[in-house]
Amino acid sequence: MMSKVENIWKRRIVEYNQELQKYLKYMFNDHLLFVLIFALGGAAYTYNQWVKTLDPAFPAPLIMAVILGLLLAWSPVYTFLREADAVFLLPLEGRLSSYFTKCIWISFMFQSYIQLLVLAALMPMYVAVSGVNFGSFFPLLGLLLGIKVWNLYVRWFMLRFQEREVHWIDSFMRFLLSGTFLFLVLSKADLWMGIILALIMVGYAFYFFQSTKGKNLKWDLLINLEEQRMLIFYRIANMFTDVPKLKGKVHRRKWLDGLLKTSFSQGDTYRYLYLRSMIRTSEYSGLYIRLTVIGSLLIYSNSSFLFSLLTALVFLYLTAFQLVPLFKRFDYKIWVLIYPVSRELKKSTFQEIINQVMMVQSAMFSLPLLIKGAWMEGLITLLAGLSFSMLFSRFYLVKRLKKMDETLF
Repeated sequence: MMSKVENIWKRRIVEYNQELQKYLKYMFNDHLLFVLIFALGGAAYTYNQWVKTLDPAFPAPLIMAVILGLLLAWSPVYTFLREADAVFLLPLEGRLSSYFTKCIWISFMFQSYIQLLVLAALMPMYVAVSGVNFGSFFPLLGLLLGIKVWNLYVRWFMLRFQEREVHWIDSFMRFLLSGTFLFLVLSKADLWMGIILALIMVGYAFYFFQSTKGKNLKWDLLINLEEQRMLIFYRIANMFTDVPKLKGKVHRRKWLDGLLKTSFSQGDTYRYLYLRSMIRTSEYSGLYIRLTVIGSLLIYSNSSFLFSLLTALVFLYLTAFQLVPLFKRFDYKIWVLIYPVSRELKKSTFQEIINQVMMVQSAMFSLPLLIKGAWMEGLITLLAGLSFSMLFSRFYLVKRLKKMDETLF
């Protein structure tokens, strides 16, 4: 029986890795990788210049404790369960302890990379304020990883409770305990304070370990959490290629019907379809709104015009690039295939819509500069955005749509 459980684990891991690799080769291809490297390089340079302006009174330990505390409290356990497991694996529940222990540790391995990267990003700020050297990085990393293990095990104990309120309270308590412990260490508080808090954390974990001993697994909850986790990955992957397993959510949004007013001529056939999909489908409208808001906030909060201009152009590219999969949304709908309109009309309409939404976003990116009174910089940003929108839709998008047509046929 143990060999069967081991085989289940190995098969799930292999299938999960294959699923990741299938989409990652599309996600880290094309021009997006170059844009991300460029954006990260600019952000790193800006961050480095900002760190040089910090003085010892800056609350770096508190900021690090909050950020890392949130990251530690976010400790999902990757169970790799599927819907059918609630039936077929339920009789084996008592013999799956080794399976779920491996799930906890594989979750730890994946999330450790995030801990390492975030700590590495925060260390220059901490060094500049506290005066310690970078040699403290590895002891801090070891401490973080130890607290991450504690969070994962407590999270696993709490998954035996069905009530959502219990999970929210537990997440808050783990954030509070993890963040406070880190703050005591980073601010070099008295040793006895850290020891007392560490004992409280151990007691917290032990209490729920004892409380959940007699509770059965909540299979529906575990499967639902795993499906939600994969859904997030599929939504990201869908920005780069078609994901058959992704089920998008559609919202009525009657208050935006004014944007869909169009004639009943053949020339407006695809315009109506694409606009309605963009407005009503959360994966596209949500993406557009999020990137527009984030880009606008970055432009408003930064005093460098060059940074603002580059931010506007990068976010325009990211938005348009991730809206391109909308072009194939109706390719497998029979009723669309029998429309008496040419495929060239579909391409030209899509180019026009992408150009228009990019131009609207360009105007939104110039607003923060205009609000701050930087009229000339705002005008330059607007003109640069409009020019980039036209170049993207008339050159890059044409080649991309042609390539997508070739893969379809």
